[in-house]
Amino acid sequence: MTNLNEVLDFLDCIAPLRTAEDWDNVGLLLGDPKDKVGKVMTCLTITDSVLQEAVGMGIDLLVTHHPLPFKPLQRITSSTTTGRLLLDAARNRIAIYSPHTAWDNADEGINAQLANMVELTQVQPMVRRMVAGTPIGSGRKGAFTEPASMEEIRERLSRHLPEMQWRCTHESNHSIRSMGIMCGGGGSLIAAAKSEGCEALLTGEATYHQCLEAEASGIALLLIGHFASEAFAMKKLATMIAASFPDLLVQASAMERSTF
Repeated sequence: MTNLNEVLDFLDCIAPLRTAEDWDNVGLLLGDPKDKVGKVMTCLTITDSVLQEAVGMGIDLLVTHHPLPFKPLQRITSSTTTGRLLLDAARNRIAIYSPHTAWDNADEGINAQLANMVELTQVQPMVRRMVAGTPIGSGRKGAFTEPASMEEIRERLSRHLPEMQWRCTHESNHSIRSMGIMCGGGGSLIAAAKSEGCEALLTGEATYHQCLEAEASGIALLLIGHFASEAFAMKKLATMIAASFPDLLVQASAMERSTF
């Protein structure tokens, strides 16, 4: 068995919580850091099926990308989905940790991994901000060595993300030289991508009006589905934890599925 605190320190090292967005709820959300853990599972979102899987396997720590809870709670009861899941996790002594936007923005995090998939070069943060006097950034932006068409980008992504739900505001032969990336729901960053000189924005999902905004702004918006844009990185995170803690049994959820 391993001290939970040791795993938490490792997670904070690869995805520093101080780099998370101000509105986020990250870190240890349920549990006692002094506890011992022997089994760890990663997932994108804690759902009934994922929690049942964790309970069935005797998981001690559930590392979820999406925080549970996300918003402040006035009460924890079984009358709400969040309350019921938290109560079930607590009854089964399953600790919950979420790196969320800290993992999005990490050096080896989700946006950086997507940048590698599409073969971007000169990769750097797309949106810069200061935290305690230290410059950090959200998303990624970069350039292609040669102009890349929408179809070429789709093909590159499909090699890594066969489950992606591809949609694009531009024709398949439309070519670009630069791109911004924000996993998950990044449609609100169209203006930021344009101001950074990006000719396209790759994200998981966007609203109808955000798609119209992208077209009006001359930015190609590439949508691959929220799940597909992030779930792969939780499998990567599981391998990273396992490599650093060989005494732990670590795996990504085998039950998690989504077409959204």
